[in-house]
Amino acid sequence: MRWSAVRYSATATFCAALLAYSALVRAEDTAPIGARDQIAEPWYIAGSQRHMAEIFPSHVVNRGGPVSELPRAERELGGVRYRWNGSEHTLDEILARTYTTGFLVIKDGTIVYERYFGGADQNSSFTSWSVAKSFTSTLVGLAMADGKIANLDLPVSQYLPELKGSGYDGVPIRDLLEMSSGVKFTEAYQDPSSSVEVMWRRTMDEESERLNDFAITVGRAEPPGQKFVYRSIDTQVLGWLVRQVTGQSLADYLSQKIWVPMGMEKEATWLTDRPGPDGMEAAYCCLNATLRDYGRFGLLFLGKGKWRGQQIVPEQWVEQATVAQARQDQPGRLYAGYPLGYGYQWWTFPGPDHAYSAEGVNFQFIYVNPRDRVVIVKMSAFPTPWNNRLELETFAAFDAICAAIQTNYP
Repeated sequence: MRWSAVRYSATATFCAALLAYSALVRAEDTAPIGARDQIAEPWYIAGSQRHMAEIFPSHVVNRGGPVSELPRAERELGGVRYRWNGSEHTLDEILARTYTTGFLVIKDGTIVYERYFGGADQNSSFTSWSVAKSFTSTLVGLAMADGKIANLDLPVSQYLPELKGSGYDGVPIRDLLEMSSGVKFTEAYQDPSSSVEVMWRRTMDEESERLNDFAITVGRAEPPGQKFVYRSIDTQVLGWLVRQVTGQSLADYLSQKIWVPMGMEKEATWLTDRPGPDGMEAAYCCLNATLRDYGRFGLLFLGKGKWRGQQIVPEQWVEQATVAQARQDQPGRLYAGYPLGYGYQWWTFPGPDHAYSAEGVNFQFIYVNPRDRVVIVKMSAFPTPWNNRLELETFAAFDAICAAIQTNYP
């Protein structure tokens, strides 16, 4: 996710996507699945994003033990109203306008609202896109807790000597977590010359270059630690760091540290740049999991890293990761006119509720509101990578949901 110039200006694309989504809402799970070079086409987005591990190689994130069931106390929230730009809207409206495929609201650990659209259901595996960045940063915190990383102020090139001489040479790990590495990398979706598009094309579509090798080629744009610039390559290097220090794939480490001890409901998958055990996970994106398992991850952070009596992620890490630490990452300072801030690969909100969110293109969210004890997960098949106005309107709807379920909540 990034604050970009992506708009609804592509009328033909939007109309095609609207027709596709309207058809899918009425259908069973017959959403068409695209080839690698088709997954971003509106007709194929919904189906492809539920079958990414069939299109690309992946590693399995194994689960184990009894499922940690989530209690239910369902309420009808589709009619929840909120005001945006002087007009009143309902939750149902914003879910439709943002091409939602799965929507989950959890209050105090209890599911109060769960809906699926476009043929998706509770067994569907939704791709995360950049929501995975918040998982990768959590693995960094766990590697620290395991004594594999001494502290965040050490240069990443100390652990990854292959990066010496690159733009990452001497850059503190903390600066990568805060998207302030200073490396030369552009993130303009749908621009084939942009670094993020070149990286995806070479490493994932074509498999002509390895993800970690791509990171070695990146140069320096400005001094590290000075400026927030959203760069997916920073997260990829963090994933490489975790793999290096733990000696495990990201999928195996995620399984061992989170998926198994939390009793996740289903196996997940994480896309890789090659088939087989030597494949490197796309650490900046491309985790695939069920709606409720994403919700459990949100609950883990809502509980300050504790899950049903067991401290899985250090509380101190959760507190640091979900608050903007650096001057350049404070809410309102990332981009002109944009209210959010940035923690350790989490987007942070201003205000007393200390809300924060994992976010991914095509409108994927894991939103956590500690004050109201609410987790909201939204998976979507939005036809363009992002829309600035609708992002902020979505948060207005989330605020309205939090307010609504405080009233007469059992």
